[in-house]
Amino acid sequence: MIYDRGYDLPVGTSYTDVDGGEMFCRFDLEDNEVGLAANYGSFAEMTGAAEKQTIEEEPGYKWVPKVDEVKISLKEKKGFLDEYKVRNLTRTDAREDYPNLTDEEFANFRAVSVKGIKDNILYRSSTPIEPAIGRNEYAMAAMEKAGIHSVINLDDSVETMKNYSSYPGSFYSKCAVINPEMNYEFTGKEFGEKVRQSVLFITENDGPYLIHCKEGKDRTGILCAILEYYAGATVDDVNRDYMTTYYYYYNVQPEDAAYGIILNNNFVKTLSTLFEVDDLEKADLQEAEQYLRAIGLTSEQLTALGEKLKSK
Repeated sequence: MIYDRGYDLPVGTSYTDVDGGEMFCRFDLEDNEVGLAANYGSFAEMTGAAEKQTIEEEPGYKWVPKVDEVKISLKEKKGFLDEYKVRNLTRTDAREDYPNLTDEEFANFRAVSVKGIKDNILYRSSTPIEPAIGRNEYAMAAMEKAGIHSVINLDDSVETMKNYSSYPGSFYSKCAVINPEMNYEFTGKEFGEKVRQSVLFITENDGPYLIHCKEGKDRTGILCAILEYYAGATVDDVNRDYMTTYYYYYNVQPEDAAYGIILNNNFVKTLSTLFEVDDLEKADLQEAEQYLRAIGLTSEQLTALGEKLKSK
């Protein structure tokens, strides 16, 4: 309770246990402390529990409490447990731990194969240049085999990209590349601008195209979904393509409880907000086109996008 107002908050251990802008009760396992926090936000400011004041000393501000007491009580045992498990799925980055996957699948590399999009024109992947998750060499080999011509790198700045040891002289370095440096605030104005830049890049360059971030999961997944819907893909097509990544990384199957939680709480929720629909089953080319127009793309640019990606 804060100011006699109650908040229903999930219990988690890291900020990524909730979506951006959401509050939660955080158990800090390292310091053995309990706190109230918000992912990409300030719990104190969102609830009015404290006020930030500017000071001359580092870090330049201090928090001034505005309430004397905050009461925390357990509403429901294990109420957030299933989603918590989903948000804390584990994987390894060792190739030998995925004997059932091809090298391309291990790299989360695949053609976007949905209704409305030309065969072998649009691909998605984990990063082919950063070694952090152990898949870059497989992704690099796969993009060369696919004959990728143009790359949308949603993760790295130009400087960071060129500083990877795997970049100089590589197949990747010979491709046309754009670096929008996309964030995770999918419903924000900045994200929309990055989508606009990416679409214009497609219209101004030849395919096949590769879209990647670090894992090729969230930022890549949302951008691919927007393009898929614009091309005329079905809801089932788009959902299947997004969830394939979770099979490759975590072996999540359609019959698993985690499948529906991931799909609905993350992906469907985000796209429903972007397309301004209550039920994503009702979303189609029209909603995708409205979104693309809303972020500043013209009829001529959308026609050019269709000519690049859409099957006849």
